[in-house]
Amino acid sequence: MAMSYQAALDYVWRLVNYETVPPERRSPYRLDRMRAFLERLGNPQNAVPAVHIAGSKGKGSTAAMVEIVLRAAGYRTGLYTSPHLHSPRERIRVSGRMISRDAFVELVERLRPVAEQFEGLTTFEFLTAMAFVHFAGQGVEVAVVEVGLGGRLDATNLIERPAVTVITPISLEHTTILGNTLAQIAAEKGGIIKPGVPLVSAPQEPEALAVLAEIAAERGAPATLVGHSWVGERTAFSLDGQVFTVTYQPCGPMEGGRAVWGQACGAYQFGFQLPDLAIPLLGKHQVVNATTAVAALHLLREQGYLWSEEALRRGLAHVVWPARVEVVSSRPLVVVDGAHNDTSARALAATLLELAHAGHAAWDRLWLVAGMLRDKDAVAVLEPLMPLAAGLVVTQAHHPRAKPTNELTASLQPLLARCPAVVVEEPEVERAVARALAWAGPDGAVVVCGSLFVAAEAREFLLRVPAFGH
Repeated sequence: MAMSYQAALDYVWRLVNYETVPPERRSPYRLDRMRAFLERLGNPQNAVPAVHIAGSKGKGSTAAMVEIVLRAAGYRTGLYTSPHLHSPRERIRVSGRMISRDAFVELVERLRPVAEQFEGLTTFEFLTAMAFVHFAGQGVEVAVVEVGLGGRLDATNLIERPAVTVITPISLEHTTILGNTLAQIAAEKGGIIKPGVPLVSAPQEPEALAVLAEIAAERGAPATLVGHSWVGERTAFSLDGQVFTVTYQPCGPMEGGRAVWGQACGAYQFGFQLPDLAIPLLGKHQVVNATTAVAALHLLREQGYLWSEEALRRGLAHVVWPARVEVVSSRPLVVVDGAHNDTSARALAATLLELAHAGHAAWDRLWLVAGMLRDKDAVAVLEPLMPLAAGLVVTQAHHPRAKPTNELTASLQPLLARCPAVVVEEPEVERAVARALAWAGPDGAVVVCGSLFVAAEAREFLLRVPAFGH
């Protein structure tokens, strides 16, 4: 008897799941088990050319942009990302469509007998193998694969020779696993750099950039740096998105650097400009992500993955990446964002202020709805946002690692002493959002943040998106 979809989901989530119970140290992360698993499956990770993307922030947005442009150019694409918002099927997409329930069940049934030969196989490893097998079976011509955590020891890092590797901005994150410094984290992210494979890096802090440059040089990977040879400049923005120009100018080596940043696009000796590109995503950081995607796409084109300027423009203009400064209502202004660290929270606050100062958004009072996982620094996340807020509704996602509302409120006391505001607790996200909307009124604003899991539950309420399991 065929397995039901719910039974398939139950099997996947019963595996060792670091998304719900993360290890306290790096030691459980290793590649030998995943390598053996993929070998038994015929090494599907090497059957489809891939763009491999790591980074602390922006890797999902960048992956979505690269994929949709390739799809607009006529390629049959694969996209593997994590985590998901509403359904695990979102993680595995072919030509923009998430994997069907039937295909999900079929893959679980096919891979399960092999998986059960490997003690300790994780949920992420199993889903990653499912994606590779699905892409190979569906005739995908090029896949865009997002790293789950880190890079060097991530299950996706068994792609032997990707077409291009990409590293988006690096910041302090998962420090108990990846390291306590930017240099240590950059070394983990830089683990995806492969010998001779072109690398695109987004702008980085000097400490992280030095590590990436050293790894690229050691592995003979031609390295392109956004902000150096590729520059994106925003020219307009509104609640509907942003318009920007990308300029490519061949550059020499960085002074004192070992990697030849900016010389990977040698076919364009005199440089060029792409004016008036548009994306429906908000925030200056998304212009950086889009510029990074354009640089990666040009490296792909040099390898024969052809696309037109029309495909580039059409793809970028239609990219969808929800819960990232997502405006779900303009009156009242309602923004849903998965910001869960200080870097993303600062970007969210800066974007809100930009919109207000430019006259694209206005509110007489702003209410925050925030919930976080236990391992997040609540003060660091909310510090950039609290000065904007009249009040805060503390809530809790339905996730095993969610911090209870009373604990979250207690942890925020040092911040609340500096930024006095009305604070209420409402454990149910739907009710928390409803209360904030009522208090904000038609001329106010509601901003949901702190966790992608809180963002997902808010979207399910606000947009009637089907909940988990669909």
